[in-house]
Amino acid sequence: MEPNNRKIYWILALLSLAGYSWVGYHVLMHDHVTVTVCMFKNITGVPCPSCGITRSVLSLLQGDLYHAVMINPLGILAALLLIIVPLWMLTDAITSRVTLVRNFRRAEHMIRTQKIIYIPLLLLMAINWGWNIIKDI
Repeated sequence: MEPNNRKIYWILALLSLAGYSWVGYHVLMHDHVTVTVCMFKNITGVPCPSCGITRSVLSLLQGDLYHAVMINPLGILAALLLIIVPLWMLTDAITSRVTLVRNFRRAEHMIRTQKIIYIPLLLLMAINWGWNIIKDI
């Protein structure tokens, strides 16, 4: 495996571990955690597009899809990534392939080069940010 591929797998593994640790911490602490770690919100008082993702994932863990979507729809994407990425990395490790990195690079190239893809993604992110601001999480 190329050094760059190995680095991407390590970064994804560390991000997955951080995500599971963060969610696990909140599951163990239940409702005792009230501090926000969002630097953007702490400085500006305005929630960022990703504010509420942890609470959204926690709602999903409780089986409450409605509240997960209402808190932040990106929580569903985060939860899916926390499931798919580690499984995909494990599959690549078992089969000695690099399909995750290859598909990641392909998606990154498509997003960077095709306006038909990145403009709707930016628009969806802006809508999500507006939603976070309006509901003032």
